[in-house]
Amino acid sequence: MALWPAMMLAAGGYEPAGFVPIPGEVALGAMSAVATDAKSGRVYVLHRGEPPLLAYGKDGRYVKGWGGGMFKVAHGLRVDARGNVWTTDNGNHVLRKFSPDGQLLQTLGEVGVAGGGEKQFRSPDDLVFARNGDIYVADAGNGRIVRLKADGTFVAQWGKKGKGEGEFTLAHGIAIDGKDQLYVADRGARRVQVFAPDGRFLRMITEVGNPFCVLVHRNELLVSEGEIHKIFHTGLDGAARAAWGGPEVLQLPHIMAVAKDGTLYVAEVNGKRVQKFRPR
Repeated sequence: MALWPAMMLAAGGYEPAGFVPIPGEVALGAMSAVATDAKSGRVYVLHRGEPPLLAYGKDGRYVKGWGGGMFKVAHGLRVDARGNVWTTDNGNHVLRKFSPDGQLLQTLGEVGVAGGGEKQFRSPDDLVFARNGDIYVADAGNGRIVRLKADGTFVAQWGKKGKGEGEFTLAHGIAIDGKDQLYVADRGARRVQVFAPDGRFLRMITEVGNPFCVLVHRNELLVSEGEIHKIFHTGLDGAARAAWGGPEVLQLPHIMAVAKDGTLYVAEVNGKRVQKFRPR
């Protein structure tokens, strides 16, 4: 564990700014993920209740929900450059692509069928998009990263179960920077592994506790640590910058997102909520 400066532990550069409102008609479950769309200003929330996908307008008001009865274990949530909403279903072993109004556009993988082939996944947890539209999937059950074209066509894969470089105990979260370098939260191995777009191992970040999920924002890497309920900040090179939170502030922080105005949204699994933090 890094020797974090006391001042950093006390202040992470954010202050609480409330919560995303959950309508009374929503049967709320464990909160898995939150995503933002910089172009439309929309915020999307994914939880393990009904309906599992919730959409909010740029004014913060609830718009609609969808996906009822579709998910087994809702997990990852991202918005692509065209505003489409992508999810991972850890229990059904698939990715789903929705239009912003909730129309199912595409399913990748076989519903309910786990596998390690080019058209299958095993408990996929997270995904991100490269500048050219390629999709990178943290396929946790297979211990691999899968690269797909924007239309879902298989391109490449790397990794296996293990504790060496390029191997994963649990490829649980994934983030991408402006150079398309990939940051993989290897939950259980207490490290974040960094890769080039072609899968070449670049470096290891090990001073962030047990990383659950990761997010790149500008020149920083944010890591959610669900065991001790904190958010760690490092440079993209792994240099320690700040750590904050604790069980009195966060309740198992998971997948995060940053809005255009800099607001940090944190989905809290145990808290069954999405908390907002405003930059100081």
